[in-house]
Amino acid sequence: MTLRAFLFNRGLVASDLKRFWWVSAAYGLCLLLILPFHHVIQGVQADDLWVKQALQRSLDIFSGQSGMQIILICTVPVVLAVLLFRYLHDSRAVAVMHSLPLNRRTLFCSHAAAGLFLILLPVLITGFVLMILNATTELKELYSLLDILRWAGLTALLAALMFSITVFVGMFTGNTFAHVAFTYILQLLPTGLVILLDENLRKLVYGYASTGLPGEFRYNFPLVMLAGYHGNDFFTAGTVIAYLTAAVLFLAVAGYVYRLRPSEAAGEVVAFSVIRPVFKYGVTFCTMLLAGLYFASVYGDNYALIVFGYVLGSLLGYLTAEVLLRKSWQVWSGYKGYVAYAVVITVLLVGIATDVTGYVHRVPDPEKVKKVYFGTNINEWIQLEKRKNLQGLGVKYEKTYFFQDDANIRNIVLLHHQLLKTPHSKEGTIRYIAYTLDNGDYLIRQYYVDEKRHASILKPIYESLEYKKARFPVVTQNPDNIKLVEIKDVRTSKGPVILTQKPEIKEFVARLKQDILNTTFEDLVSDREDNVYINIVDIKGNSVEYALREGYRSVTAWLKDKGYYEDIVLFPQEVDRVILERTVFPEESKSNEPNRGAKRVEVTDSKLIQELLTINGPQTFASPERMIRATFYGRTNGRAFQFERVIYRDWPVSKSLGECLKQLD
Repeated sequence: MTLRAFLFNRGLVASDLKRFWWVSAAYGLCLLLILPFHHVIQGVQADDLWVKQALQRSLDIFSGQSGMQIILICTVPVVLAVLLFRYLHDSRAVAVMHSLPLNRRTLFCSHAAAGLFLILLPVLITGFVLMILNATTELKELYSLLDILRWAGLTALLAALMFSITVFVGMFTGNTFAHVAFTYILQLLPTGLVILLDENLRKLVYGYASTGLPGEFRYNFPLVMLAGYHGNDFFTAGTVIAYLTAAVLFLAVAGYVYRLRPSEAAGEVVAFSVIRPVFKYGVTFCTMLLAGLYFASVYGDNYALIVFGYVLGSLLGYLTAEVLLRKSWQVWSGYKGYVAYAVVITVLLVGIATDVTGYVHRVPDPEKVKKVYFGTNINEWIQLEKRKNLQGLGVKYEKTYFFQDDANIRNIVLLHHQLLKTPHSKEGTIRYIAYTLDNGDYLIRQYYVDEKRHASILKPIYESLEYKKARFPVVTQNPDNIKLVEIKDVRTSKGPVILTQKPEIKEFVARLKQDILNTTFEDLVSDREDNVYINIVDIKGNSVEYALREGYRSVTAWLKDKGYYEDIVLFPQEVDRVILERTVFPEESKSNEPNRGAKRVEVTDSKLIQELLTINGPQTFASPERMIRATFYGRTNGRAFQFERVIYRDWPVSKSLGECLKQLD
């Protein structure tokens, strides 16, 4: 007997093709309408650049314009696999199928072969039609034969992988709805579980930082990947081989499990008794994490309420799993399993609360730190330190906050110690501290850092050369590589001043570097509102924008000497009037009208206008009642302009302006 005869039964394959040809036909019709038919209709407008680009992107599944193709890839293979093996969900049907003079290996291989043929045939036909159009019409000017082959290959690969995953999942359940649900859950679970764990640990463990990124294993399932985590560049020859191998392995393991699967599993949510505890406690654990995260997000990081959420969620998840497994509401006899689970979770929570591992209070010795990252974007650290491949994501970082100077390392370690004295504080902005130790290990933490509270420690760090090189790339930029410098006040209708001559660019950049290096910590963290910006564009077209700070005296003096300052900056005499407006909410208004109104005051006094232009204070998240919107109106270079800014009632003001603001009360 030949291998083909042993593994496949011609009659069974033909029966599957006859029964489910309509799935393949519907899939093929959709592909033909989405691609060849659409290309022929739109091809008459190929001179339109937008149409041309849209047609080109239609053959790129990851372009963001192939939504229907992605939906088909994620649904049609699942539907077909469920239909082919649906007999496993019915006790009579499985008894009839297994009574045939065929062993289980032949049954499985025949169904799988029929399914793969029905899935791949529409892709091949569509690809062939596209090739004909490419060879006989003007569409060849829009995309090449290689583009068609790439589309067909990727579509076939992903559809086959989706089919194999669905078949694999189907061997572990005897319920149709569970088969569909588990297929998608299997692909979403790794990502979802990691996210839930990360978010819960962030609430429970002070300083916990997640370093997960797209590109890890959990992001490579078809369903997650097609959501936008990868592009065509991701599919190298090695990746394609890996995905093909994965598809074969899923089918091979499914075939092996099928031979072990008990026939009486039909109708059961979980086919194997050994997997039932995994399902039961998996549902309990995930529901517990989800409920705890919900309570933390709604009621704040209150430990008692988070624990209450864990109890409520785990109880709900456990009872739901028991009902599904027993197919009955009589589940109270299973309380011992929940008690055991609760004891284990309680031990874990107590261990986290008491920091038995020392994770929270672990701070490295400065002498053993090779370098440290101190910044707001952990992805930057991952790319530059862990060398993750993010090219497919289009990620690029201009600022790299790595510190190797011994003084900076000691100060960051000192800051780390200070942060541990105010656990769970949420004042300031989120900062990551990632140590690279001499032995090659890493220690990564995430905290809220208040620049004012920790000013004494942050001051030498911010004023160091390392920090300024990271925050202001122009400090290390070669002026010869700068194409132009654009300086503009965003408040006015004055046009920008653009420096393109090399001598002027070198002079200006030298002054800017000098001012940046002389900038103090107080200026760097000042709440002062910036209005004039410097945009430096290099010869490659990359641009970096800098604010022209009040303390940049050298740059300001240079602009005045060149006569550019007056052409850029807004002067108080150029403002004709200012409208001050405060929103009045319904509870403040004496009228019964439901819509809120506003009180307005017009200011024309030049001294008050100058004060309104320069007034500053802490940029706090004050209530809307404390906010006043100031709208400035004026004319420069014969053109009218207007701009808005927000001021707060608790900012220090002159007596005259204070009297003016009282009119808004």
